[in-house]
Amino acid sequence: MATCQGLLHTIRFPGLPTCYGIHGSNGEPGCIRYCAGFSIPSNDSGSVSWSKERLVALDDVDRSLKYEIVDCNIGFKSYEAIMRVLSDSDGSDGCMIEWFFAVDPVEGLVLEDLVSKYHVGLQLMAQKMEDEIANSTNRI
Repeated sequence: MATCQGLLHTIRFPGLPTCYGIHGSNGEPGCIRYCAGFSIPSNDSGSVSWSKERLVALDDVDRSLKYEIVDCNIGFKSYEAIMRVLSDSDGSDGCMIEWFFAVDPVEGLVLEDLVSKYHVGLQLMAQKMEDEIANSTNRI
């Protein structure tokens, strides 16, 4: 990855059918995107999961970005994350994504339940990413 410019709006994880900018300039700190339909279940059964995410900072040298969720229906009272792209330690041309986050659940939701919900969502996302990689490798 040569640059993080626009990364927040560019990252479209498999299984994230809706994602588009709603405020500011794409790739500029302060811009906000709307995402919907991801694997973390909403608080309302039957409704589509959604969030609005603000890009807080970009660091091209560190190959990282920081963002926060400013509104959502997936149980987060506050959410802030840092994503960083690291070179694989085995010397291959591959890379790893390191993803740190801090989250507080909305009132009435126990932290352990939120962690469990998030864990299920991340497992589904990881499986979809692995499937996408396998499918793209087969197409080459």
